[in-house]
Amino acid sequence: MCLKIEGAAITHVGNVRSGNEDNYYLFGNYRYDTAIRQKRESKTVLAQQMTAAVYDGMGGEEAGEVASYLAVKECMPCTLEEMDAQIRRQISAANMAVCEEAKRRDGGRMGTTVAALYMDENTAISCNVGDSRCYYMHQGTLRQISVDDSEARAMVEMGLLSPEKARASKGWHKLTQHLGVHPDEFMIEPHISAPIRMEAGDIFLLCSDGLTDMVMDETIAEILREGGTAMQQADALTQAALEHGGRDNITVLVLQVKNGRENSTLSFLKKLPAPLWILLFFLVAAAIIIA
Repeated sequence: MCLKIEGAAITHVGNVRSGNEDNYYLFGNYRYDTAIRQKRESKTVLAQQMTAAVYDGMGGEEAGEVASYLAVKECMPCTLEEMDAQIRRQISAANMAVCEEAKRRDGGRMGTTVAALYMDENTAISCNVGDSRCYYMHQGTLRQISVDDSEARAMVEMGLLSPEKARASKGWHKLTQHLGVHPDEFMIEPHISAPIRMEAGDIFLLCSDGLTDMVMDETIAEILREGGTAMQQADALTQAALEHGGRDNITVLVLQVKNGRENSTLSFLKKLPAPLWILLFFLVAAAIIIA
């Protein structure tokens, strides 16, 4: 079955910050002008070698938006067969691009997270470094398929903190890895998910922590279950984050999986010219009368 992906991306400065350090990649498009604090766009494509991603820059002033901008330029689609190798190559290239820029700026610290989804035909694979997230909704059930690179998550895994206490702890935002770390200091290891067989009706959500810090997973799931277009869902999620404080930049990217081809008979009928439709109408009417 041929599938298509309806995608929508929104990046918003939020209610508190003066600049937007986030960026996104939606099927080849991203925020080229980092001075623009808010941007939205949508695009529908066939599910063939397509990529979407969210980046959350860090460093303050212009450093964060530069880091996320440099990283997003390394993002590109690839085939399923080369996906693992290409993901690792792109992560390495993005990391070095940020490191080189930091070096050019006299060694100042700058970095960015990334959460990406790579698609080829009916298969998707997620990749992340940092705490930007990728969610997958199948038959109404939402689950996180990315892995948070944070001290709090590590403490939860060791049984030292409950998930509820971890969310309120100081380690919630202390990252254990991100792009912008020189290989001499630390070798970045991206989290790459198992392949996901996509089906019509599935939804993927990529987002920065500007959404997940403000809105709980249960509320995110409720918003996605309400339906609507990808842009309507992205709007609703962004608005929820703003209403709950909007203390950080917010970037939301929604991908809806849909059937790519109509029934062949219906598709053929839609292509018929108007005179033939009129003729068919009278033929059917005559057949009904005769019957």
